[in-house]
Amino acid sequence: MNRYMENKPIKYCFLVLGSIILLVIGMIIGTKYMCKKGTETEKVKPKGMMLLIEFNNTDGLANMVNDMRERNIKGLLMVNADFIKKNAEELKEILKTGVVELCPSYDPEPFWGMPYDKQYEIIKEMLENSKEYLGVTPRAISSRYMASDETTLKVADELGIEYITARGTTELATTIYKPEEYNVKIISVSNIDVPEFKYGSFCDYSFYERAGEPEDMEEQFKRAIQNEKIMTTSHTYIGGFKERWNEMWHRLWDNYGVEWVDLDTLGTVDKTMPTWQIPVNRNAPYTPEKIRPKLEFQDEANVMNPCKVEDLNEDSTYVPKEKSNRVVVFHNGSGNMCLDLLAFFKEHNIQYEEHLTTDTDFISQLNAHKKGKSEGVSDSYEYYPIIFIDDRAFSGFNEEIKTEIRGLIGVK
Repeated sequence: MNRYMENKPIKYCFLVLGSIILLVIGMIIGTKYMCKKGTETEKVKPKGMMLLIEFNNTDGLANMVNDMRERNIKGLLMVNADFIKKNAEELKEILKTGVVELCPSYDPEPFWGMPYDKQYEIIKEMLENSKEYLGVTPRAISSRYMASDETTLKVADELGIEYITARGTTELATTIYKPEEYNVKIISVSNIDVPEFKYGSFCDYSFYERAGEPEDMEEQFKRAIQNEKIMTTSHTYIGGFKERWNEMWHRLWDNYGVEWVDLDTLGTVDKTMPTWQIPVNRNAPYTPEKIRPKLEFQDEANVMNPCKVEDLNEDSTYVPKEKSNRVVVFHNGSGNMCLDLLAFFKEHNIQYEEHLTTDTDFISQLNAHKKGKSEGVSDSYEYYPIIFIDDRAFSGFNEEIKTEIRGLIGVK
C-alpha cells in the first residue's frame, strides 16, 4: 500500500509531462497549418497589362478602350504611321481617356537584321509623326511581329526611347529585360506555349486564326496568371468588336484577381543582362496556310451598340467624319476579274489601297475590313477581287459591281 502511494505521484508526473508534449506538438502543427493557409490567402496577385493593336479603323478600338476605362485597366496602343495619319482626331480622343499609351509600330517589315541607318530614320520618323499628328512623344516603339534587335536598342537609346518590344522568350510570362549597355528596357511579351496555338503572342487573334475559341484563350489565361507578370494582347477589331471575344475579355478582366497596372509598374526590370545574353525569339509563322479560323470572320456576331469615339469623353469636340469613298482592294493580281478591275481603275484614274495575296498580313488585313456579308458575285467573300468602299464590300467583279462602284465614287 505504501509502495503504491509512493509510485502514484510519479505516474501523475508522467501523465502531465505527456500531456504537455502532446499540447506542444499540436501547437506546432497548428501554427504551421495556419501560417500556410495565411500565406495562400495573401498570395501576391499577378500583374497584368493590355496591349491593343489596330490597323484598320477605330470601331473596335473605341469600344475596347471604353470597356477598359470602366475597369481602370491600362494598356499600350500599337498602331502604324498610316493609321495615325488617317485617324489622328479619333486617336486624340482615345488617348485623352488616359487608358492607353501610344506605341507606334513600323509594320512593313520587322527590325531584325535591319541596318542602323535605316532603323534610325524609321524610328525618328515614327517619333516625329506621333508628335506632329497627335502631340505625343512615345516612350515605347515596336515593329512588325514586335521585333527588335541590338541595333534597335542602340537607336532607341540615342533617341531617348524607354521601351522597345520583343517576341516572347519566357512562354506565358512577360519579362522585362535591361541590357547592361543601353538605357532601354525590352518588353518580352507573353507567348502561347501549347502546341495547338504556338507560336503566337498571348493574343485573341493568335487563338482565332489557329481555329481557337474564346474558351481556349480563357483556359490558357488561367495558366498565364500563375506568373508574376503577363501582357495580354488584343487585335481590337476582334476583341473590341466581335461579341464572343469581347465577352471573353470581360471575364478575364472581372473574374481572375489580376492586378492590372500601367507601363511603369509592369516595366520594373526583371533581368539585367549583357545584350548578347538576352534571348531573341524570331519565330513568326504568320502565313496563309497557318490561318484557319473555326468560324469565318464575317460570321462572328458583332458587339451590339459598341461605344463610339465621340462618346468616350464628356468634353469631346470630335465630329465623326463624313464618308470618304476610300477604296481598298484585296486581290491575287492574276485572275480575270482582278485584272478587269485594275484596268477599270486605271482607265478612270481611281486611287485605291492595295493588298495582295502574297502579303504576309493579307488575311489579317482582310478580316479587319470585313463587317458583314459581301455583295456581288459572292455574299461570303469567296471571289477576288474583294473591294471595300466605306461600309460596303464587293466580292468578284462584273458589270453590276462596276455600276455600283461608279455610283459610289462618282465616276461616269
